[in-house]
Amino acid sequence: GYTINKRGLKMLAKNLFERNDRVCGPHAHTFAEDVMIADCFRANNVFAHDTRDEFGSERYMPFKPGHHLTYQAPKNPDNDWYSKYMKPFNLNFGLDHCSKYSVAFHYVEPKEMKRFYSIVHGLCS
Repeated sequence: GYTINKRGLKMLAKNLFERNDRVCGPHAHTFAEDVMIADCFRANNVFAHDTRDEFGSERYMPFKPGHHLTYQAPKNPDNDWYSKYMKPFNLNFGLDHCSKYSVAFHYVEPKEMKRFYSIVHGLCS
């Protein structure tokens, strides 16, 4: 996931149509639009910053919450895109992986999101 401010969104929209290459191609068909957005930003000298909290816990998760809680890096991290991507960041595992200030999880159904909201905000008895 990602968060884009107004200036970044304007730059992205402008470059989607002005660049005549595959980096910012608005007609590309891919499931990984977040990767393409990041590539487009980098091609325009805009770089992401580390969004982990002060404990090194993730705020943006590419999987469902349960997957992050049970995730263990494989013996050969180069065989796993997530381990490879997170290698420079000293990945936390288990309960320390997800920040209590998490912003986004991928693949969460609306019913699950309502349940998570209720749990996080103390609405469950």
